[in-house]
This record gives sequence, C-alpha cells and structure tokens, in this order.
Amino acid sequence: MKSEGAREMALRYRTIAADLAGRIQHGQWEIGAFLPSEPDLAAEYGCSRETVRAALKRLEDLGLISRRKGQGTKVIRTVPAEQFHSRLGSIEELTQYGQSASRSIQAVERVRAHGAVAALFGKDEGTELVRLTTLRRNPEAESSPVARSEVFLSPEDFQLVEGELEDSQRLVADLVAERSGRRLVRVLQSIQAVPLDEETAPALNRAAGDIGLRLSRRYIDEEGKVFALVISTHPGDAFVYESVLERGTLPAEAGA
Repeated sequence: MKSEGAREMALRYRTIAADLAGRIQHGQWEIGAFLPSEPDLAAEYGCSRETVRAALKRLEDLGLISRRKGQGTKVIRTVPAEQFHSRLGSIEELTQYGQSASRSIQAVERVRAHGAVAALFGKDEGTELVRLTTLRRNPEAESSPVARSEVFLSPEDFQLVEGELEDSQRLVADLVAERSGRRLVRVLQSIQAVPLDEETAPALNRAAGDIGLRLSRRYIDEEGKVFALVISTHPGDAFVYESVLERGTLPAEAGA
C-alpha cells in the first residue's frame, strides 16, 4: 500500500480515533481489555499501520488507552480523562473560572493592535497593547491543556497587575478592574469553531487542522469601555461549554 498523503492521513486517523473511542465508550472493549493489534486494525479500517498508530496515539492522549511495547494496547478509561466542563451563567461565575483551571504565563510582549484585535478592543490601528499568552490546564489532568489564551491590555493596566500575575489564578481582567478602581459590569462573548493553527495546536496537544473552540471575551467597565480582551482557544473534542438560559418575565406579564 502506498504511503497516504499527510492531509489524507490526518483526516483518516481522526476518523478512526473517533470511531475507536466511540466503540470503547459503548462497551465493545471494557476497562482492562486489549484492542486488536495494529496490523489487525489497519486491515479492518483499510489503512496503513502509520495511520492506525496516529489514531492510537490520539486515544492515548485522551487517556483512554495505555500502550507498552510487547504488551499491546489496553483500555484504561471509557471517557476522555481531560474533558473539561465550563458552566458560566454570570460574571460572578466567570471570575471563579481561575479556581477550576490553573494558569501559566507563556509569554508577555508589546504588540500593535491590528485587524480583529483593534476592532474588538475598540482601538485605533497601531495602538500599543500588551499581549499575555497563557495556558490553562485541568487540575485533575495536568498534562492536558484546556485553553491557550491571548490576553490584551493597555500598557498602563498591565503595569498595575504585572507583579501579581505569576502567583495569582484570578482572571486577569478581574485583577485589572480591582487595581484600577473600575467596575466590571458586562462581558461580551462570541464563540466560534476554528481549525487549530500550527502555533496553537502543539500547545493543546493536538494536530494542526483539528477543530478548536475559540471564545472571544470583551470586558467592559461602568463607562461602557472595553478594558481587556481575551481570545481563548480550546480543544474542540475535550471542552464542554455550558450556559444557562432562563425564561424571563415579559413586561405585559409583569403587570398581569
């Protein structure tokens, strides 16, 4: 069999990994059971052993299987170990997010606002900003990143919180609001499915082209001004975002 092209292989191994994960979750192989050998799986799926190996590596990254040379591939979980749930229904719940996902700062740099960043922040093109690149992990599975984020602040606001960022797990915007005397009154959020780029994918233990979930949040003060912009990207297959919608009372009903 000819070696599969890189793009075809990437699509194929993800499909096979998803199918195997589904079969595990539905009980075809119980915890402690061994999956078929690589040659057998390659024959079953009509693909190369290289593609099967990549699919099994994906299941291993999800914590579903363990692999040891000469011992085979054993099922150790039936659901992904690092699946992370975020249920946010208010600003108060959002500010508690830092308690459920530990943050590490990967880089701090001064940049110029352009394009989408300038538009979302409400800044002129070329305005100087500070960009923090951070990585959040699930405390229950430290090897599994749940988000790579870019946090944009004004240089003045960054100076107010610079000394606290390494030791604090609070949301950066929450710290900025407190230290600057602002009141955080609104968060505008958009959610978009995106392919992971070559910079973000490795940070999330994924392959470039895998689907991610991008959340853009604009933090707004009592004057209606955006003072922080956070763009977070999550692995699409391991992050669950839940929101709460409640039935309100219409004005006509209120007077009834």
